[in-house]
Amino acid sequence: MKVYERSIAALVFAVSLVVDCHSQVIAPPSLPPCLIQYSSSGGLAVSQSSSRLVLYNSNQTYAVISWSFISSTVSINPTNPTNPYQTTLAPVSGTFSYAVDPQNPAHATITYAGAALPVDDLYFTATDSGSQLAPGGIGIVPPGTPSESFTISPMQANSGCRAVSSRCELAAGGTSISGFIIDESGGPRWVLVRAEGKSLSTYGVTDGVSSPSFTLHNSAGVVGTSSVWSSDPNLVSGFETIFSLVGDFSLESGSDEGVLLVQLNPGAYTAVFQAGSAGTILCDVYMLPF
Repeated sequence: MKVYERSIAALVFAVSLVVDCHSQVIAPPSLPPCLIQYSSSGGLAVSQSSSRLVLYNSNQTYAVISWSFISSTVSINPTNPTNPYQTTLAPVSGTFSYAVDPQNPAHATITYAGAALPVDDLYFTATDSGSQLAPGGIGIVPPGTPSESFTISPMQANSGCRAVSSRCELAAGGTSISGFIIDESGGPRWVLVRAEGKSLSTYGVTDGVSSPSFTLHNSAGVVGTSSVWSSDPNLVSGFETIFSLVGDFSLESGSDEGVLLVQLNPGAYTAVFQAGSAGTILCDVYMLPF
């Protein structure tokens, strides 16, 4: 009977443990030019999450494109009437270094010179993704255990068309539709979509529409909606970095033009553009080299 009881006790204890079966792969010896999306949720503040998109260049410089925090229960931005539970941080840039841990070849670190967040830990579980937390082995998983992950989008050559641009004359209440396809063989790609009106005055267009915007669709429905590019000052420099990356012109400071930076899976998409007034609208879609 005692042996039986001990067996039951051992079984109960074993069930109470969670085996961390992270399969690790060797980290790349160097960091290629890439975009890395960092995501986290949980931890001590289980109702909070964050998202960060960072561009890494071949000359060892980096630029944070966007950085946001969301809380589902506590207001973290009382000055934001649209969503007081979300806030953004001012993007930063500078230089970085990358090194693989000699004691653990699946672990690499990115160190930022002089930054408030000095290090990102990368524990690779796939060639282009993994966790920012070290695998914990065997143990009881406590409530609120954080989930932190990263996904790398390395620079790659664009095949076929890398941009779609159309200039249209819209009547009041009219729409313009642009379609594009992401190659099935290329995997997910980052895409920039812009609706331009006021900024066209720089190029002699005097009847640019006001408040140009759009919705992005695939066969399943809406997959993205534009936002006014200048509405959040913490996002402006990140957008400008992306504009320069794709070779597009700068938008007028403080203008009400709509933009969207989004990662899309292979497939067919349509962007439906509209504006607040009649006039000329320029509709742009750029495939990033990531």
